[in-house]
This record gives sequence, structure tokens and C-alpha cells, in this order.
Amino acid sequence: MRLYPFSKRQVVGLDIGSGSIKALKAEAWRGGLRVTGLGVVPIEPGGDSRQMSQAVHAALAAAGAAEAPVVAAIGGPEVVIRQLTLPPLPASRILPALELQHRELGLLPPGEAVLDAQVLRKSKDVPANEVLSVSAPRDLVEERRRLLQQAVVNLRILDVEPLALLNAAVQLTGLDPGELLVLVNVGRHSSVLCLFSEAGPVVARYLKVGAEDFTEALRVTFGFAPYAVAPGARALPPADIPRVEAACRESLDRMAEDIRLSLAFYRTEYDRESLPRYAVAGWAGLPQIGRWLAGRLALPAPFEVMDPFKAVEVRTSTPATEPRGAGPQFLQAFGLALRGL
Repeated sequence: MRLYPFSKRQVVGLDIGSGSIKALKAEAWRGGLRVTGLGVVPIEPGGDSRQMSQAVHAALAAAGAAEAPVVAAIGGPEVVIRQLTLPPLPASRILPALELQHRELGLLPPGEAVLDAQVLRKSKDVPANEVLSVSAPRDLVEERRRLLQQAVVNLRILDVEPLALLNAAVQLTGLDPGELLVLVNVGRHSSVLCLFSEAGPVVARYLKVGAEDFTEALRVTFGFAPYAVAPGARALPPADIPRVEAACRESLDRMAEDIRLSLAFYRTEYDRESLPRYAVAGWAGLPQIGRWLAGRLALPAPFEVMDPFKAVEVRTSTPATEPRGAGPQFLQAFGLALRGL
């Protein structure tokens, strides 16, 4: 995976999630970057395009980034990511070659999809290139572009959710060549599991477990009102934490099993040697998730929490816009900002 070089330009990473819109404005600073604006706007399920575009506009305004260039993303299980070995073709011939072989490579049909590719590195063993390709349904891409146009967004790049997450996590962990990153980003309806090592490809899976599974379990167990689960969970005393874990047991077990099977497949097919390094980000309503998952996977330590606010300087004009403990929720927005700098 390539980390993109910094420049003096400002850029906004815009995470259009299923539960909220998050905007993170960043600029180059002392050889790295610093965060200069943050915006979070909740969105309700089933909102129409007008409501979504208003939420996007409000998040950008809160971040002080209404006119700044934006890097956004698409995501979902329909997006196909493949790391392939191709002959050392000229750059202009890579996409036509992928289109011709789309069936054999497991990519979407060219007439129904938008295809992009990036040369990662030259193969060590044969005269060939390792190529990262992304194939996304054309309707999904056009829907996201229309939303951003309706919100009058200065779109610079439209990226892919798992790659943005990995880009951010690789930056935060300083991943070594002999390590295999296992990253779980907990979303509202589902979670993204990303695996990556220098010896293997990028692999991303969408897990059918998300924040709503955990909050519903807490609502049933503790009798919270539907819209009072988050504050109710935060107010629970430490003595109730074992009861919280018990309530979430089924969802935790499903997530842990998906991680175990996916990692076993990756190690069998691609990389038997690298040492797994486990990390978690996304929804922060239950900060114990990384510890509970580690216990189910028999790990000696909890998952690392991917919090960009602890790794870079955050200097916003309104410090209150940085919710306490919200850093892990901004991982994708942080990765998108990296992509644009």
C-alpha cells in the first residue's frame, strides 16, 4: 500500500457513513499533518438525498471547510478489490487489460462498473507488477457523485472505504514489513474487516455485525429507550460491565469467528510468516470491544485503538467540536485526508 506524500494544500476527508457525516480538515505541518477542523452531523435511517446533502454541507461548515477540496469514498460489499500480478505493461494499457480479463480476475463487467487500478510494486520473482484494482458498480459511483454535487462539494478524489481505512491505520501503526494488519472498523449496520501485509494482498470483508447489534442488545437487557442507549450505556457503573459483555456475547462471538476465519484464509493463501497486529476503530460506544474480541481470539493484549487525534496535532477553532473519545470514529476521514495531501 502506498502512502501519499504530504503537500502544503489543505484537504478535507469526508466520511459519509450510515449513522453520521464526518468531516476532517487537515493541512501539512512540520513534515506531517495536523487537523484544523472537525464536523459531525448525525443522520437518520432512510433520509432522502436532500437531507443527506444538507448533512454533508453542515458537516463541512462545522469543520470550517465549506470551500476546501474534498476526498470522499464509496463502500459496501458490492465494491470489488483485487491485488493482481500483471506483466510489466505501460500504464495506459493496464485498465484495458483488466477489462478484457474481468471474468477471470473476478472484476465487475466493464459496462456496469467503474474500474481503477494502481501499480503497487514490481514483483520480486518475475518481470511483473503487483497491481491493486478496484471495480465498483457504476450506479453506486454515480449516486455518490450526485449527492456531492447536490451538496456543492469541491470533490477532488472519490476513494474506496477499506483502502482509506487501511491507509490511515498503516500511517498510525507504522506497520513493519514483517507484520500483518488485522483492522476492524465498527460501523452502524455492519463492520469492515481489512487485512494487509507487505507479503500479501489487500483483503476486505463486510461483517454483518455493527453498532446497532450491540445497542439493541443493551436496550433489551437494560430497558433503555430506543434513543437513549448511548447515554445510558455511558452512565452504567463499572460493576455492570460484565453484564454488558454478556448482553453482547452473540454479536462478539460472530465478529470474532469472522475475524478468525478470514485471518486463517489469509495466512493459508497469502502470508504464513507475518505476525498479526490487531486494531479496532469506528463506533466508540463500547470501548471494551477490542478487549472482548482479543479474549475470544485468545490474544495476549487488547486490539490497538486507532485514534488519529492521539497521533497528530489537533488545532481547531472550536475545541468542543472534538467529542471526547471520538478519534476512532474519524479513522476513515483521516485516511481520506491523507489520500489528498
